[in-house]
Amino acid sequence: MSLMKDFLGPADGGTWFSDARCIDALLRFEAVLAQAQAECGLIPAEAAQAIARACDQAPVQRDALVEQARATGALAMAVVRPLQQWLQAHAPEALPWLHWGATTQDAVDTAQALLTTQALAALLAELHALQAALIDLAHAHAATPMLARSLMQPAQITSFGFKCAQSATAIGRSIAQLQALARSSLCVQLGGAVGNGAVLGTHRHAVEQAMAGHLGLSACGRSWHTQRDDWMRLAMEAAVCGGSLAKLARDWSLMSQYEVGEISEAPRGSTSSAMPHKRNPVHCMQAVAQAQAVPHLASLLLGCMAQAHERALGEWQAEAAHWPDLWRHVHGAASALRQAAQSLRVHPAAMLGHVASLRGLVFSEACVHALAPLVGKTEAQAAVERLAPLALEQGRELPDLLADWAEAHPGLAQALAPRPALAQACDPSRAVQASRRECLALLADMPGREEP
Repeated sequence: MSLMKDFLGPADGGTWFSDARCIDALLRFEAVLAQAQAECGLIPAEAAQAIARACDQAPVQRDALVEQARATGALAMAVVRPLQQWLQAHAPEALPWLHWGATTQDAVDTAQALLTTQALAALLAELHALQAALIDLAHAHAATPMLARSLMQPAQITSFGFKCAQSATAIGRSIAQLQALARSSLCVQLGGAVGNGAVLGTHRHAVEQAMAGHLGLSACGRSWHTQRDDWMRLAMEAAVCGGSLAKLARDWSLMSQYEVGEISEAPRGSTSSAMPHKRNPVHCMQAVAQAQAVPHLASLLLGCMAQAHERALGEWQAEAAHWPDLWRHVHGAASALRQAAQSLRVHPAAMLGHVASLRGLVFSEACVHALAPLVGKTEAQAAVERLAPLALEQGRELPDLLADWAEAHPGLAQALAPRPALAQACDPSRAVQASRRECLALLADMPGREEP
């Protein structure tokens, strides 16, 4: 990580793929491989114990490891070398059994699965907390009227709670997909040199199962050296989740503009060096910045799937190098939005003020429906289209202009008064009911507190 990246993410973000944890995961692979082989009767138990001690005690220096891996092109091979040296000095009889039946990619892929398990757990924790905060907001504001925007223009009435419920359900779908995909993608890799497990032979599956049990991973029963489909599905769902987070961050950023003022983040003092009055939506800014890289990383990782034959020349290596970045960015966006949501300030008066400022124009469709039984739909629609611009120009309410027009209409029966129907059509508390109903329907299928 770097200074310019760290301030955009949570304090503990991205540590799952740190150098220390990566080295530890590679060493754990070697120790568990030997332990599983001993349990299956393939190598002496004493050799497995010696290998475990080597993994615990051998000096593995990060810079020396990088230098050797740079020369050999194999990261795991650089980890095996100090283990060999330790065994040569302390338990030479175990040396033939170190890394036996495995290849370097087995170690790296299994280590990546271990580290991704931790990254996924951290992401899911943030997503659950964000979803819970969104559910609370949805319950509290299920009937809070606000402008819906279509093509960035005022459209009709929706509710802030419905918007929150929609985001909560999208987050929930990603949670479910990530959990389901993890079972088939976070697997032990044990294919050997060309993926057929030739050295371990018929014992390969038993060793793989034993390793999976010790490592807390799945055993898929096959090599996935260059068949990365299950692995990539997990990454692509993380990227889709990043897209849902980006959408939420974009909406909240727009709603946080001073001229809009429908929501704001909790105050945290001055956020501008030159303009003391400013209170920037810092968490939304961080979420937008984190989500910005996600589509490009997803594309890059997908491009790494075209791996030649049984072992890739460059594609897999690029995948391993950039895989952590995707998880850091999605987690960073989720963390920022969770913090925003848990202390979000909602301003219903500003929301209603924007509705009122449009002089009833957002109720134009409802006005047509209200007048249609009185004067016919064609004439009602033509009248709304003609009078709507005048409402803004003259500073008058559209339902008043329409009522004056309808009362002067020669075909209107005297017994029929258009004003009550138009007033009802332009009532925000009535217009919001459709969104309230949809909001509560979405909430009924999600965990969270009951509607008050």
